[in-house]
Amino acid sequence: MANIFWRAFLTTALATISFGATVSIADDRREDILSTSPPVTNWFWNSGFWDGLQTGGRIVVDADQFDGIYRQDDGANDSANDKQHETELRRARLYFKLPIAEDWSSKIQLSLTEEDNKYELKDAYLRYKGWSLADIRIGQSKEPFGLENLTSSLNSSVIERSLAASAFALGRNPGINIADSNSKRSWSLGLYEVGNNAGTKEDGGLAYTARVTFSPVNDNPEYIHFGISFSNRDLDGSEYEIESDGGVHSAINFLDTANIETDSIDQIGLESAWGRGALSLQAEYQYQKIEATESINSTSYQAYYLQGSYFLSGDHRPYKKGRFGTVKPSSSAGAIELVLRYGSLGSINLDDKINSGTDFQLNSLLFGVNYHLNKRIKFMLNVISTDSTGIFKDDDQEEGDAISLRVQLRF
Repeated sequence: MANIFWRAFLTTALATISFGATVSIADDRREDILSTSPPVTNWFWNSGFWDGLQTGGRIVVDADQFDGIYRQDDGANDSANDKQHETELRRARLYFKLPIAEDWSSKIQLSLTEEDNKYELKDAYLRYKGWSLADIRIGQSKEPFGLENLTSSLNSSVIERSLAASAFALGRNPGINIADSNSKRSWSLGLYEVGNNAGTKEDGGLAYTARVTFSPVNDNPEYIHFGISFSNRDLDGSEYEIESDGGVHSAINFLDTANIETDSIDQIGLESAWGRGALSLQAEYQYQKIEATESINSTSYQAYYLQGSYFLSGDHRPYKKGRFGTVKPSSSAGAIELVLRYGSLGSINLDDKINSGTDFQLNSLLFGVNYHLNKRIKFMLNVISTDSTGIFKDDDQEEGDAISLRVQLRF
């Protein structure tokens, strides 16, 4: 019954806002309609209902070159040291934001998936801002977990999110969320349906997810950030696994653990960030405990990353209300940013059970250069080196190198 409710809600919301977007941009056609429409229709158009409509989106294109553990095993006789090249439309999204009534607004975000050229519904929710204690969001949205995952990919300093953020990502799910924030702190609490995603193979039960942040110093370009996130997830026996492409989206998921029939998952994340002028640092640690339906299969994973960013142009990463914002170059020549990141992902007790399909260790070192032409256009270059333990592929090939390029446009 719950799934039917959410499908009906999302379909209705999408149809409403899509219709509004279509008619609102056709001003000349609207005048023709008004001249021949009855009074009720005239009131509908003249009420100002569509005046606050906002639209935007993004187009992101990637080109990757990689070898070793990143390579697809196609049965050919070529060496694992040979380079493989891939180009893809990484993201193509369009969003609509529309005020519904006083204190009420809505958002729909659509994504074109590269794999099958189909449209996917990302965000679809109603938001109420009339309660002094917190905002209320009802519908499908991103669960509040982790600094990197809640920072838009458009504002990330690295092409792909860290091993921690990608492997333990909770994604977007239908639910109810309440949240509030100011310059010093933020908090967010939500109840969600556990949906079928890359890790969870079937729909599960309910998830309780929360995040709290504190900023003792917040005076851009200087800030200090601390945060903690927690999620308890009821999977109702659904199979669960950890996957990773090592930060190269067009490569294979060379990390693919055994599927575990899971009762529940507890996940916790710690985060911190510091910035002063052109220099910024951030780090996160995440821990995941899996309670299997058969206790012998229960296991735990952990991941972390350390990242530094420095602007040669003297610009800075803007920070606001528990996440990073869009870099706006101070010069018409743009901004140049250097990035260094080290990340790790693995099972808690790496031991002789390494062939069980759940024990592994994955480490990655990344160097990046970003050129922010302006706040809408960004060019990115990442050089990545990865090594692993417990991941056997192509005659025990356990290492790999990659170079990734990205062109990013927001509109």
